[in-house]
Amino acid sequence: MTVLAAMTVAASPATSGCGIRTDDRPRALPVAPTSTAPATTTVPSGPLESVVWYVEDQNLVPAGRPVADRSLSTVLSALIDPSANLEGDLSNSIPIGTELLGVEQTPSGIRVNLSGAFDELAGTSRQLALGQLVLTATQDRADQPVRFLVDGEPVRASTPQRGDVDAATVCDFASLLPTGEELASEALAPETLDQLTRRRAEVETTCG
Repeated sequence: MTVLAAMTVAASPATSGCGIRTDDRPRALPVAPTSTAPATTTVPSGPLESVVWYVEDQNLVPAGRPVADRSLSTVLSALIDPSANLEGDLSNSIPIGTELLGVEQTPSGIRVNLSGAFDELAGTSRQLALGQLVLTATQDRADQPVRFLVDGEPVRASTPQRGDVDAATVCDFASLLPTGEELASEALAPETLDQLTRRRAEVETTCG
């Protein structure tokens, strides 16, 4: 064996040891971690608003009121609040001094407990006030009957549709919503008109 051949043979193991190894099967290459910014969620700012019902020209009409939350007690308290700044010809038939003593959602409907000042009302004014309370309490609960108490004692609700009833529904006050002709003739804000149109359609579907 020549000297060159011997050197070649001796070098072969070293060369194979420093070479690139081949795997029997493919393997995944490691991926360097990447940094991504966390997804952000846009949270609405500003106060919540709920729909409550007032009186205009002996009809019941909706209006937006700022509220801390949309629970029944908070929304009804906003309706009763005498300090509310009512726009245009809106008025509130619920007498000043009326307090919401409690409100309860039960399997049989909604129970609203008012202070004794509410009993000062009679006739059409009482029907309008009860209509305000019923339409506000059932804004998202159209099929719920509403029972009333004054100072904890059950009272019958005076309605234009069925007279005095133990439990009133939106159907009992359907006649106090503006008709289609009245809506067309009145200069209502777009959001008020939209709320009225949708509520009339809901009442017609619920009451037949």
